[in-house]
Amino acid sequence: MNVHKLSKLIIPAIIVLTSIAADAQVKAPAVFDRPVFMTSETTPRMIYLKWFSKGNLPAPDFMPLRYEGDNPVEAAGVKAIMRSSDTTFYTFFDTSVLKTPRRNSLQYFIVQLDTNKRAGNSSSITLISPGVSGFWFTETKAAKDSKMLGINLEWKLSSNENVRSIEIIRSLHPDKDFTLLVSLPGTKNVYTDIEISPDRVYYYRLRAIPENQEQAVYSNLIFSSAYNPQPPAAPWLVRSERMRGGVFLQYSVSDAEAAGIRIFRNDGLTPELKVVSDLLRPNDSMLVNYYDTTRILSGLTTYIFGAKTESSSFVESGFSEYTYIRPVISEPPPVAANFTAYEEDGYVILNWEDLEKRYPAVAGYSISRREEDGSEHLLLPENSLLRINSFADTTARPGHLYMYSLSTVDMDENRSGAATFSLRTIKRVPLTPFALQAMASDEGIHLEWSAIQYEGLSGISIYRYERGKPAEKVSAAGADATAYTDATVVSGVLYFYYLTTSNSDGVESEKSEEVSIRW
Repeated sequence: MNVHKLSKLIIPAIIVLTSIAADAQVKAPAVFDRPVFMTSETTPRMIYLKWFSKGNLPAPDFMPLRYEGDNPVEAAGVKAIMRSSDTTFYTFFDTSVLKTPRRNSLQYFIVQLDTNKRAGNSSSITLISPGVSGFWFTETKAAKDSKMLGINLEWKLSSNENVRSIEIIRSLHPDKDFTLLVSLPGTKNVYTDIEISPDRVYYYRLRAIPENQEQAVYSNLIFSSAYNPQPPAAPWLVRSERMRGGVFLQYSVSDAEAAGIRIFRNDGLTPELKVVSDLLRPNDSMLVNYYDTTRILSGLTTYIFGAKTESSSFVESGFSEYTYIRPVISEPPPVAANFTAYEEDGYVILNWEDLEKRYPAVAGYSISRREEDGSEHLLLPENSLLRINSFADTTARPGHLYMYSLSTVDMDENRSGAATFSLRTIKRVPLTPFALQAMASDEGIHLEWSAIQYEGLSGISIYRYERGKPAEKVSAAGADATAYTDATVVSGVLYFYYLTTSNSDGVESEKSEEVSIRW
């Protein structure tokens, strides 16, 4: 039988289609996944044919054609299109073959069509013998063996009479490179293929060879991958990162049979880990990235994460190494309550609530002080925090108004708003000297006064003036001094003297009583 070349069938097919298509003026052919012949069956009443294509561009329609002499004509019958995952099946029952003279073989092909009947790809020509062989395949099946590495094949024929042998051909591709796997007696209807690699898809077709060794009867295309009962290698953690309100995990998958990994996590209270992700497939670098930002995650809790590899045979590995990680706290900590201040022994004492009792993520407290001129500075060294709930300000000066601010800082350096308290410190007035006396001596005018003692006394100042002139400080004596001789006086001039004391805050006392004397 002379098979027409594919180049000779495409042109007539398009001519037939353009005679009925509304958009025959469109020049470019429609683009679809290329159809491939899959199987056929013959009965006394019809011929059944099946094609398939793989991909995401299936044709919405097709036209079956059969050669009559040198010309292809549209074959009458029932056609259907079915889709499963990324595979589309085109089936056709040729009922018009009963109206044509019987031949040794018929030539079929299909042309894919779009919704406007515009032609796309054409299949290759398939030779079909309309002569009924007396048997055909009624059922075929390929499935993983559940107990060992193998693929079980099962089939049924309409009749086993006159069947000499069953040949099984196998390929790694659905439409090419089939080779003979095994030849079995015609009475067999099961076979287990163990010459395989795990988790790899194998395609099979069966050939029933009649006793007269005339044309063999082919089954449809069946396929499966093998079951591998061995658990795959567990994934290993490459990187973990704390995020605000969640965590990031990156795992590496090393098992060649891995279909993906699943992530497990505990609830933060019990050690039990439960699955929290779908099957995550690795990228081209065999890495899996996972972000867990579930709202139930708390930055106050450390969680346990683990991962398991799942093979394409649905077998799980053991757990990866456990990862203990806490999300970054997403909300600022609360403001400490009961913030107060008081002065004691020259210090300003600050107190507030021990916030850690109700918020365990407290890392410490930051305290600042604002002066009356508006300037503000921290009361702690830079980048340091106070861990207790009280503080003594030893640098406050008497008689000044201060506003203190207290902020809570958590373990992730989030800061709360500020609690504030204002306080004016007490102004410490030094004591005034007393019992001042003046006497003329050979060296000058000699002054004496009673000893003065109080906390913070830093010194005694001696002032002198003449009538009608401003007073001037003539000397500064130590805090324990009780006498002074002024040797700078001029004879016959009337002088007036008084004393003051100063404290460590630089505050000067009121004037003592004055004494006057002429030298």
